[in-house]
Amino acid sequence: MGSGQRIPEKIRREAARWITERDAGLLTEEDELALAAWLAADPRHAEAHARLEGTWRAIGSPLVETALRERPSALTFSTRAPPRQWLGGAIAASLVLAIVGGMNDWPTHLRADAMTQTGEQRELTLTDGSIVQLNTGSAVAIDYHGDRRIVRLLKGEAAFTVAADRARPFTVEAGNGSTTALGTRFLVRREDADTDVTVTEHSVRVLSPAAAPAGEPGVVVKEGQSIRYGAAGISQPHAVDIEQTQAWTRGLLVFVDRPLGEVVAELNRYHPGHIRVVGDDLAGRRFNGVFPVDDPIGAVETIQRSLGIGSTRFTNRLIFLHS
Repeated sequence: MGSGQRIPEKIRREAARWITERDAGLLTEEDELALAAWLAADPRHAEAHARLEGTWRAIGSPLVETALRERPSALTFSTRAPPRQWLGGAIAASLVLAIVGGMNDWPTHLRADAMTQTGEQRELTLTDGSIVQLNTGSAVAIDYHGDRRIVRLLKGEAAFTVAADRARPFTVEAGNGSTTALGTRFLVRREDADTDVTVTEHSVRVLSPAAAPAGEPGVVVKEGQSIRYGAAGISQPHAVDIEQTQAWTRGLLVFVDRPLGEVVAELNRYHPGHIRVVGDDLAGRRFNGVFPVDDPIGAVETIQRSLGIGSTRFTNRLIFLHS
């Protein structure tokens, strides 16, 4: 297989598992031999491993190495039974979240021109040649006119690659603000009442009327920067790791020294069920990993092995992680 061609999902999942378990210090000498044999068995194995490792190392190897030095090198998988006192309430709360989430989705269905389900990603080519890449659980409405191009991000996250047309500005409306392209490519993500904008090429202009007086020209966000706006106002542009932020556009989830609670919250976006961390101490434990977006259950299993924690599962749809 030549470089740049698509690698089968099964091979990408295997490569991600090898890299994460190796960097967590879980590989024995026998495992190292097995990894070498796996790499030699098929050129696609080595290519998938190299691609994932390149992404992993590009997002700040000194930070990763420091975190890994502080992590135990020999951990075991466990499915220990959790304390019974929290189990009933946790199950009830998780079921309520699932039911309410499904009910709240109907208005979005009615308004959307394009939509993805949980775990699904989709690429749209608009009439002007602009490209919209929808992440999991996302929806957009398209509003093109003779003198303007407007895309409304109704929920979720999308990456926009904008075709040049000075006569018709390209604007993404999300939440209580808007982002107008001054260049080529940017990402917009809605999280409850807040919206994050990250620029991967050139620049954009972000305007949030709730956070600025009428007539305000907005804030210019440059390549490699991100900004957040919402009911509380608008932040200053700040530098971000683009490779980590846009990893999902290449089918990856990348976590560098992140609290387990945040990791699981991100996995839940791609999982058609519910994963929950029990206990603040466990939710605060730090984790590093790289996973395909289409295998959240495999990610959970690797997390358990890496951190030496247990789980209680009611099928894979409802999973509780606990010490």
